[in-house]
Order: sequence, then structure tokens, then C-alpha cells
Amino acid sequence: MSDARSQLQDAARIVIKLGSKVVTTPDGAVDEDHLTHLAEQVAELTRAGKQIVLVTSGAIRAGRAHLGIRDQSLDLPARQATAAVGQIELMWRYREIFGKFGQPTAQVLLTQLELSDFRRYLHLRNTLSTLLREYHVVPVLNENDSVSADGVQIGENDRLAAVVASKLEADLLLSLSDVPGYYNGDPNRDPKAELIPVVREITPEMEKAALDSGGPAGRGGMRTKLDSAELAMNAGVIMVIAHGREPNVIRRIMAGEEVGTIFLPKAEKLRSRKRWIAYAALPKGRITVDQGAAKALLEAGKSLLPVGVTTVEGNFEAGDMVSVMVDEAGRRREIARGLANYNSADLKRIQGCRSKDIPKRLGHRDFDEAIHRDNLVLL
Repeated sequence: MSDARSQLQDAARIVIKLGSKVVTTPDGAVDEDHLTHLAEQVAELTRAGKQIVLVTSGAIRAGRAHLGIRDQSLDLPARQATAAVGQIELMWRYREIFGKFGQPTAQVLLTQLELSDFRRYLHLRNTLSTLLREYHVVPVLNENDSVSADGVQIGENDRLAAVVASKLEADLLLSLSDVPGYYNGDPNRDPKAELIPVVREITPEMEKAALDSGGPAGRGGMRTKLDSAELAMNAGVIMVIAHGREPNVIRRIMAGEEVGTIFLPKAEKLRSRKRWIAYAALPKGRITVDQGAAKALLEAGKSLLPVGVTTVEGNFEAGDMVSVMVDEAGRRREIARGLANYNSADLKRIQGCRSKDIPKRLGHRDFDEAIHRDNLVLL
């Protein structure tokens, strides 16, 4: 057993993401036999005193199968309708199957609104913590696809699982899908692609190699999983990507076997509030900065001053979360996120302006900074 794997046995709070192809059969029906196999392993962990949160995919796929719909290219209302049908199918099976092992479950459906609003964020965290600590329940989370649309859509359960693991300060995130781990290429196209057993840093080369291979059964490809892994690593959470249909996959991972790819967290993790700024909230606007401001943010840990702002996009209020971009050779790249001190209209009026000259533009100066470094997270 490697040193990286040996620490998995001590994980006390674990988030397990189950992909669509893990919980459903090839024709889309809920796979009772395999879900039973997984539930038995989860129940063993809870009896051992572990706190387990499940993030499940498969609602749309199960709903399509239940309704006999073969068309894979459904429009948004149809996807939402099939999700409403499939979610009942999923949760009924979860309740019945976990009940065989004496393990109570709870359903928690989420949209981006629960993650973006800080008060809702705290309520969600408190609810999940109470279920885990007080009642020893396994919460089963899913995006509320029947109402999610642009603006409130989380997008992929890989990201949802990573955000939840971050919020709950989990020790471990298991991402179980239809891929055995992270490869240094696309194994479906490149026979020389190799599985990487341990990742300590996600490099630009890795991101380039992670071609998005999400199919009709699920929305998340390897690029999505890498983004989720980076989120988890920044939050101090160990993440393992493994094939969810490997026999005894959860038992083997927890025993320290070399299964899948393990992503080791950074030594310094973001505080809870900064994790929310970086990953939970949706940006309300975008601010582009010049090279000097970008260097001050990235290398010197400075606040963002209005003088370094070149463009302001979107309509946002003071206190809203915004994305900070830099233009590099005609290509814009997001380098940070933070809470704006000024609304978008005022910030447009003072962009490129030195702090001492703000009163001349606005008639007042509430802050010297466009975004204070305490409310800024580098990406």
C-alpha cells in the first residue's frame, strides 16, 4: 500500500458520486443488482462510523427508460419532465435497497441557487451535517433537473460532488463513473495512453489531454472531472476517480488498493468563505484587468484597484461575485473571482482611475479597491 493510499482508511466524512452508467443498465433502467452491491459497501462504512454523502446521477436516463423514450436529443422541457419521473424511480430504489441493510437515506435536490446564496449555503451545510452527525442518515443528492435551467443549473454532478465535499469539509471524494481513472491521453483513440495512478498537481498539459468525452448517458467528461479534482484539491479533499462497476470498488479503495487515480490535496486549503467565492457562487459579471494588475494579483497578493480595470461586463451590485479576467495575446483567461466593492455602473465610471481620484468621478469614495484581497480568490 502506498503512502498516498494509506490515509484513505482514516477518512471520516466521504462524498461518493455515482455516475449514470453506474446506477443504470444499458437500456437506462435503474440497475437494482449493482446498486445493491454498492449499498452494501456504503452500509459497511456507516456501521464503521463513517459519514457518507451520495451524489447520484441517472434521473433523466431512468425517466426516459420508464417512459419508453428512445430519443436521446430531448429539448429542455422534455429533459425536465423525464427527470421528474426518473427521480422518483431513483429514490424509490435507493430507499428500498439501502433499507435492506438497515441504512436510512434522505433526498436533497439542489439548484445553483442553493450554492450561490450564502445564507442558503449555510442552511444546506447545517442540514447535511445534522443528517450525518445526529441521525446517521446517508443523504442522496442530485441536481433538481426538473426545474434547473440557465442561471440556476449546476451542470454536472462531478462539480456538484466536489462543491459538496468542499462545503462539508469532507476527507475524501470518490468519483465513480464509467472510466477507470485519469489517462495521459484518450484511451479510446490512443492505444499508448496510460493510467496515471497519483496526481499531485493539475498541469496545463493534463487539461489539454483531458478531452471531454461525455456521452448521451451523462454530461460529465474527463475535463469536468479534472476541474472537480482541482476544486477538491484546493479545498483539502482527497479525490479518487475509479470505474464504478469494478467489483467491490469502494471496499478496495478504502482498503488502500491501487484502484483508479488519486488526486492529493494542496497543503494549504481555502477557508470556507473563500471556497464559496471560488466555486459555489455564479459570477454576476466579468472584469478584465491589465497586465500590471494581473501581476499584482497573482504574484504579490494585492487587492484589485480600479486603475487596473480595463473593461466591466454584466449588471451586478456591490457585494456580488464577479469573475476577473486578463487578456493574453487576444485570449481572455479567468485568473480570480471576488466580491465587488462597487456596482457595475459605478465601476465602469471609475475603471482606469486612481483611488485618490474616485471622488471626482463618483462624488464619493466608499472603498479604495474594486475588490479587496480578503474577498478575492485566485484560480
